[in-house]
Amino acid sequence: MTEAASNAQLKSLAEDMARLLEEQAALAGDIKEKRNEVKALGFNGKVFSQIVKEMRKGPSYQADQLEMELELDTYRKEVGLPRDLGAAQELARKEAESVPSVDKKAKARGLN
Repeated sequence: MTEAASNAQLKSLAEDMARLLEEQAALAGDIKEKRNEVKALGFNGKVFSQIVKEMRKGPSYQADQLEMELELDTYRKEVGLPRDLGAAQELARKEAESVPSVDKKAKARGLN
């Protein structure tokens, strides 16, 4: 390959890469806007991202996720962890009640 052809090829590759990076930046902005829209509508962003991930990966991945959730539930039962939101919230409430309160003024004076 001649030097002129090599330079032209390098320039073409660089221009292509610059264009792709510009497109990527535009898409990143669109994705950020969509995430903000999801949050503004009151949806949980992490849960939404997981749903999109599962949609993209297809039925086999979805089945694996559901199987793992069933197994997690079994393990939680066996080790005594809560298996539903109500039970988890009750445990958290009891734990919070058992933590001694701190007198902030006394702590600031170094009396605690």
